[in-house]
Amino acid sequence: MNRKNIFRTGLAILSVSMLVIGCAPDETDDDITTLPRDKFIGTWHMTSHHTDPNQAATQYWDLVIEPASAAAAEQIVMKNFDQTGTDKTVYADVNGSNLDIPATVVYLTGGGQQTIEGSGNLNGTTLTFSYTSFDGLVTDTATASGTK
Repeated sequence: MNRKNIFRTGLAILSVSMLVIGCAPDETDDDITTLPRDKFIGTWHMTSHHTDPNQAATQYWDLVIEPASAAAAEQIVMKNFDQTGTDKTVYADVNGSNLDIPATVVYLTGGGQQTIEGSGNLNGTTLTFSYTSFDGLVTDTATASGTK
């Protein structure tokens, strides 16, 4: 084979290689997997309404929602739910835009406890909850709504 043919063959191989590499799909943000719980993650500014006569009927509080764990892709952990404290947690299961809060006992700072149970829903940018909180004597039926 003469030098001209070697050069042409090498050029053809190089051209085909560049074509194959250039046509490979680019990685985009669409390749990032989002989990159903991701839309709930963040700090929510809540307004709640209560039936318990021993507390204010309307209350304002911040709710921090974080992923429960990498292994629990459909679960979140809520801190300061119903103003229990930023170091107190309530778990919820995510199903699409809905949350299920199984009965959870929260031990309060200074003594006492509350059992919280209910549900939530994210509609657009508004997160709403309907829940009960039982302190051993009184059941408070409450609703709350908020935005990030």
